Amino acid sequence: MTHWWMAEVILAASAWWASQRLMQSRQSAAFLAAVCFALLGLASAIGAVKFGFQWQTRLDDLHTLASRAFGVAGLYLLTMALLDWIGWLRLHRKLWLAHLADAALVFILGYWLARLSLFQLVIGLAMTLVAVVIAVALWRRRQNVQASWLLLAAVVFVVNGLVIGGGTEPLLGLPVRMDVFHLSLAFWAYCMVQVFAWPADRMNKNDGIKEGVE
Repeated sequence: MTHWWMAEVILAASAWWASQRLMQSRQSAAFLAAVCFALLGLASAIGAVKFGFQWQTRLDDLHTLASRAFGVAGLYLLTMALLDWIGWLRLHRKLWLAHLADAALVFILGYWLARLSLFQLVIGLAMTLVAVVIAVALWRRRQNVQASWLLLAAVVFVVNGLVIGGGTEPLLGLPVRMDVFHLSLAFWAYCMVQVFAWPADRMNKNDGIKEGVE
C-alpha cells in the first residue's frame, strides 16, 4: 500500500494535464470533459498525500468522497460531453454553471440516498455504452482515428473498473493491484484527450459535425 502514492501522483499529473489541455479548447464538450478530469486530478492528489504520508485515518473519508465526486458527477459530465461532441446533444458553454449544477444535483442525490457507489456504477456503465455507440457511429463515418481512440478508452475503462477493481465495491472480486488501476486510469485520460482534442475544423470537413454552440 505504501507504494500506491507513486501511481496516484502519475494519475494526478495525467488528469491535470488532460484538464488543462481540454480547457484550451473553446468547445463546450471539451470544457465539460476538462471538469471531469479536474475532479479526477483532485481525487488522485488527495490519494497521493494520503498514501505518501500514511494519513489514511485522516484522509480516508475525504479521498473516498472526492473519488465518488469524479465517479458520479465527473462521469456524468463526461457522458454529456461525449453526446455534445458527436452532435447528438447540443450544450451551450455559456450555461456552464447550469451543467455543473446538474452534475452536482446527481451527486447530492446519490449522497442523500447513500447510494453513491451504485450511482457511480450505473453512470460509469452508461458512459462506456455511450462511448461504444459513438465509436461505431464514427467508424461508419470513416473517422477511424477518433473511433479507435474512443473504443480503446471504453475498453480500458470498463476492464479497469470491473475486472481490476477500482472501487470499494468492485463488480468482479476484490481490488487486484491499485497501482495498475491508477496507471490504467491515467492511460484512459490520455485516450480521451485524443478524442476531444481532435481539431474541430477537421471534424467539420469530414462529416459536417459542427463545433458546440458558444
